[in-house]
Amino acid sequence: MSSTSPTAAGRTDSRTPSQTAAHGEQHVELTNMANERPSLPVEEDLMQLARLGEIRAIQKLFDTGRYDATYTDEQGITALHWAAINGHHALCHFLIQSGAKVNAKGGDAAATPVLWAAKRCHYYVVDLLLQHGADPLMTDDQGFNLLHSATLDGNVFQLVLLLHQDIPVDIPDAEGHTSLMWAAYRGYPAVVDVLLKWGASIYARDDKGFTALHWALVKGAMHPIVKLVEYGSDRFAETNDGKAPATVAEEMNSKRQWHRALAECGFNADGSPTNFPLSPLVKDKRVFFKRLCFSSPFVILYCSLYILSSLPVYFAVPLSLVVSYGMQVLVIQMLRWAPADLKSIHRTPFLAGVFAGTLFWVGVRWITKLMPWTYKTNPFMNLGFAICLALCTYFYFKTMLADPGYIPKLGSRNQQKAVIEELLAARKFDEQHFCVTCMVRKPLRSKHCKRCNRCVAKEDHHCPWVDNCIATNNHRSFVLYIVTMELGIVLFVWLCLSYLQVVPVNKMYEGHQCNVLRPDLCELFNKDSFTIVLLIWTSLQFIWATMLLFVQFVQIARATTTYESMKGHGHGHGAGDALTSFVTTGSTSMEDAQVTGADAGPTPGTPHHHSRRQQKEGCWTQWKRLLGLDTFVMTALHGSRAGEVQRQARSNPFNRGIMSNCKDFWCEPGSVFGEKENGEALLGGERVNYTKLYEPPPRMDGRWAREEVQDQLEAQRMVDS
Repeated sequence: MSSTSPTAAGRTDSRTPSQTAAHGEQHVELTNMANERPSLPVEEDLMQLARLGEIRAIQKLFDTGRYDATYTDEQGITALHWAAINGHHALCHFLIQSGAKVNAKGGDAAATPVLWAAKRCHYYVVDLLLQHGADPLMTDDQGFNLLHSATLDGNVFQLVLLLHQDIPVDIPDAEGHTSLMWAAYRGYPAVVDVLLKWGASIYARDDKGFTALHWALVKGAMHPIVKLVEYGSDRFAETNDGKAPATVAEEMNSKRQWHRALAECGFNADGSPTNFPLSPLVKDKRVFFKRLCFSSPFVILYCSLYILSSLPVYFAVPLSLVVSYGMQVLVIQMLRWAPADLKSIHRTPFLAGVFAGTLFWVGVRWITKLMPWTYKTNPFMNLGFAICLALCTYFYFKTMLADPGYIPKLGSRNQQKAVIEELLAARKFDEQHFCVTCMVRKPLRSKHCKRCNRCVAKEDHHCPWVDNCIATNNHRSFVLYIVTMELGIVLFVWLCLSYLQVVPVNKMYEGHQCNVLRPDLCELFNKDSFTIVLLIWTSLQFIWATMLLFVQFVQIARATTTYESMKGHGHGHGAGDALTSFVTTGSTSMEDAQVTGADAGPTPGTPHHHSRRQQKEGCWTQWKRLLGLDTFVMTALHGSRAGEVQRQARSNPFNRGIMSNCKDFWCEPGSVFGEKENGEALLGGERVNYTKLYEPPPRMDGRWAREEVQDQLEAQRMVDS
């Protein structure tokens, strides 16, 4: 089995753009031509003028009668070819109006202008040519049409554009390879996802009997293998040579990825379905495993706290770690029967269960121990703690269960096509304005959340402690949850200290001598060791909660979000701020990009070297993100830079000054305990809907800007102090 394309064998480097599209490389005829001395003065050379986009000069040439729009050179290349590959939209339109043939084939590979434009990702030129009769199904000399070219380049935006032109998704190339086979081989995750959602056949075979699953195993990229198995690919399909996917995996050294993909999709290593032992008792596996992961920390926390409070410290600490880790491993092992998107414990509500379990045991301990001993001596403190506990619980579950502000999905492909055409007309068909996963136009300040697999309006961040996105609908509830938790922890510590002053020593520990603690501390610990250990654990939560609250208050005052702050405080969707689409990696975002190493396409025969993902982040990096340390440090450092604050104040179109920003946040539509319309919020005192906000608000006048900078500097001085 080979990793070099049979259709590409024997090609030289002097290729035209259509041949380049078949190989995913970046050099075209333009490279060679640029080094040659033109045989005519530039003002008389139609091809040179077309490359430069000189409409007036070309019109003068046409007026002389020496050339017209149908002129071709010795290779059949037209001016429209060069205008298309260089992205000269206006010139392309002029040439088409002047009679240029949009389906003219030119160059060594006999490619059309639309194939040339596609190679350089000029979506607007491709759209223009398609509107004026360019045939997307016309092929070059290797049998690749426009859909194949977009797939081979991993150009997911162009793929979406083409699929909405009703192009058959499973049309094969000269050797029977469909676009899905090429995408699976190249290992482009976003392209594979789009094709599968569009209904690409997972059962199609090429001339050698290979399916897309076979080609994915040749490459060894994890995502395509998992997706194809998840969508129901035949796990036992044999090629013309009698090779099943398992055989291909063994030959191409992708056996580990094959077995892992099978396990993630609920199959044994031999491809047979796994039998969930509790299947007769479980109606919905997804609900069961989410509840299991949410509730298991309740038990793990109790066991750990009980061990730490009942045994000598030198024995309790290691035993507690072993027990808690062992129970967590047990939960992880149970997840092998879970749905594919819940195979990893980080994709489950496990961390949310850690906080909920802490909240539960704090409440139980307060009701059973602290309140009976302190309600007479500290009645108001108990009342305050009860209110904080109730409010924290309410806001916690409200934040967790609320729709954070999902962008509504479109109901039909015709609606999607209309949105794409609208963005193309506005020159905004890019990653900043369109989501190829949700197939929706992205409003300002929105972001696609990989965990929720939805676009979210004005997303702040995805919080694993509530297992939900924090965005326009539940941001205020989230901040109130943190505030009430902070107050509750302070009151809980105070009540615990008051309780330990009046409660007698536990009779079980009377006369007990400590080997580690001082006698006075030992006596205090023997009064109620479980409560003291719980107090220490709860007090630790105060640290990360304080940092998180600091970050949130600063960002509320600045009218920015965590995502915007971590991305350089960018708010606009203008061309200057837009992120470049990683079309050559088959991913639409920097975070999801998977760079693959091979340029050749599917074909059987020789060994293949698998590309590797970037090095995985370490444990410390993960915990810094989970605890919000990275955001806290960045916000604190940014707050100490007056020049940066001024720059942000001027560039942030959503900033209305500290007082107005805070008023907008705390007085947004809907009561604190009620619901509000999806995406509604205040901006400068006026109602806006972030699920439909596509244009930035008007710029502020000079006086307002100066006042805003002064407010920002005042906030910075407060932060520094």
